[in-house]
Amino acid sequence: MATVAPLFVSNNILELAFRENIPVTPMKLQKLLYFLYRDYLKKTNEPLFADRFETWKYGPVLSEVYYEFARYRDREIKEFYIDRNGKCYKVRGGSNPIFDSVLNEVWNKYKNYSGIQLSNITHLPNTAWRKAWQSNKNFLSDEDIYAEKVE
Repeated sequence: MATVAPLFVSNNILELAFRENIPVTPMKLQKLLYFLYRDYLKKTNEPLFADRFETWKYGPVLSEVYYEFARYRDREIKEFYIDRNGKCYKVRGGSNPIFDSVLNEVWNKYKNYSGIQLSNITHLPNTAWRKAWQSNKNFLSDEDIYAEKVE
């Protein structure tokens, strides 16, 4: 599968959240995207996005996703990402069985966690975020993400 746009994958996550009436804040969305990226990388040895996770204070962040949903601050996201042409894109279910499987695994494992709880997981010792933070690197490396132990 060629890399996909993180905002499209955000819509896949939001679709699950809206369907199950589970609140997702911007921070929670970022961490779910990170865990999805990590687990997809581990299963396929391929990156899910071309975008790289930045090393921000509260964990890994995709800046494009951050700026799209920043208006929600610490509140629940209420709407899908819509592009400038008024279209709502997501990764089509069934187009990649591994993506579908990892999306469902990550969602079911972490859906009831808060953004802060998920951020705390990304801050554990030996995580890709901690390695990047301690080395003053702006981006997490895929090698460190791949090597990360799954909690």
